[in-house]
Amino acid sequence: MDTNTSGSTTKDQRAFSRKDWLAFDRMDYRVTKFVLGIALVGSVLFGLVRPILDAVNNSPLSVAYTTKVDSGIELPRGTTHEGSATVQLLLGDATVGERLTQALPGFLSAAMTITVAWLLFQLLCSTQAGEPFTRRNVRRINLTALIVGVGGMLTQYAQGFANSAIYMTDRLPEGTGLSFEATLTPLPVVAMLVLALVGEAFRRGVVLRDDVEGLV
Repeated sequence: MDTNTSGSTTKDQRAFSRKDWLAFDRMDYRVTKFVLGIALVGSVLFGLVRPILDAVNNSPLSVAYTTKVDSGIELPRGTTHEGSATVQLLLGDATVGERLTQALPGFLSAAMTITVAWLLFQLLCSTQAGEPFTRRNVRRINLTALIVGVGGMLTQYAQGFANSAIYMTDRLPEGTGLSFEATLTPLPVVAMLVLALVGEAFRRGVVLRDDVEGLV
C-alpha cells in the first residue's frame, strides 16, 4: 500500500515538473476571453455611453488646461520644471459642438478597443482550435497593428484638437492664444511595430507549414 502511494506521488511530481507553464491551456483561453470582454464593455460604457449621459444630464465638461505657475506658489501635482501645470477644469453649459469634440477621442478609443478585441477573440478561437498559423490570422495581426498604431496617434491628435478648439474661445481663464496643442507619445507606434513583428512570425509559420504539407 505504501509502495503504491509513494509511486503515485512520484509520478504526479514528475508530471507537475514536466508541465509547460508558458503554454496556454483551456483556463488561460477562458481568462483571456473574459478580459477581452471586460475591455469591450468598459470601452462602450466610458467611451460611448458616458458622454451621451453627460450631455443629457448637462453635466460640466472636464477640459485639460495648461497654465503657468508663479514663483513662490506651491506647485500642484503634475507641474513641470518650467513652472507650468496641467489641471482639469469643469466647463459649465457646454455646447453640443464642445461636447462632440471632447467626446471624439473617447469614441475613437472605444472603436479601436472594440475592433481589436474582436480580432484578438477570433485569433484566440482559431489558436484554441489548433490552427494558429493561417493567412487569416496573419491578416488579423497586421490589421491589429495598423489600428493600434494609426488609431493611437489619431486619438492623441483628436484630444489635442478638442482641447485647442476650446482654448481659442474666451471661455477659459487667461486666454492662451494657442492655435493647436497636443501631447504625443510614441507608445502606439512602438506597439504597432511589436505587433507587426508578431505578424511576421506568424507569416513565416504559415510558409513553413505550407512547405511541410507540400513535402508530405
